[in-house]
Amino acid sequence: MNYKISIVIPIYNAEKYLEKCVNSLRKQTLTDIQIILVDDGSKDTSAALCDNLSKQDSRIFVIHKKNGGVSSARNLGIQSAQGEYLGFIDADDWVDPYMFETLYFMAKQNEADVVMCDAVTEYENGEQSSDTITQLTEDAVLTKEMFTPTLLMEMAGSVWRCIYRTNQLWEHGNSFDTDLKFSEDRVFNLYAFGYANKVVYLKKAFYHRLMQNESAVHRFHADYYEAVSAAAVATDRALNTVWGGKEEYIQTYKQQHINGAIAAINNYFYRTSTLRISEKIACVKKICNDPSLVAAIRENGLGGLRGKWIANRRVFCLVVAAYVANRKYKR
Repeated sequence: MNYKISIVIPIYNAEKYLEKCVNSLRKQTLTDIQIILVDDGSKDTSAALCDNLSKQDSRIFVIHKKNGGVSSARNLGIQSAQGEYLGFIDADDWVDPYMFETLYFMAKQNEADVVMCDAVTEYENGEQSSDTITQLTEDAVLTKEMFTPTLLMEMAGSVWRCIYRTNQLWEHGNSFDTDLKFSEDRVFNLYAFGYANKVVYLKKAFYHRLMQNESAVHRFHADYYEAVSAAAVATDRALNTVWGGKEEYIQTYKQQHINGAIAAINNYFYRTSTLRISEKIACVKKICNDPSLVAAIRENGLGGLRGKWIANRRVFCLVVAAYVANRKYKR
């Protein structure tokens, strides 16, 4: 390997943020890094900005591709990585100067395949919130057997605050599922954590995640539940492949599926929804008629009150609850 760490940045229409993101990498105290900018068919000036940045620093490599989504961009970065370890950063985020030196040191000291740190969520109004692993009160070195289902659920949600041993990813063919609209990070980490000899967790916040007002998690998606269902199938496949299909893990992620269904119902009734009221109600009925979802609720008593409403096809109650929730959170 030619570098200690390769860092992949998937880029799509990120002209407002890209320079700050890249400069935070150029200022890393670990200088032996490769910075891979993957322009995913941007329509703004991001492509030209990538090329200009590469002229300023020989460690910056640029890949231009047709638009295919964040997963395809990251996968191309994985294939191009020349670092012993591999990290990801989103183009609108930034990191502290000593992040990758610290993560690399911990990886080498513990001979770990994955190292994770905490993050700070930065809001556009200047507010901040801590993004930490609540089930761990201090730094930890974890083997596979130490992951409880709930700890795995909490830790596996994001790739952008981790580094991974590159050869380990290549050995197991670990890549991002380009068919997933949601939970692609989680599925990737289910495989990465499951194959890892050790996962090191640092209770220190080095990563700064910008939460934009127009963030994808706040936008209306007409195919929301279809995306949730696809993620549930991919998650189940990962649990059976790497985690032995243990029932305690399966049950925990069934709750995630139910939560996703409830979020989908809320999403259909966002103020930005383009659906007619008849179409919104039809979407809710479709969710209530999903046999795998209803079975998960009835067999395990999951989902709370709204889960019961789904299982009993109480469409009116679900619609009212969505209106109330969206009004409360100004969606």
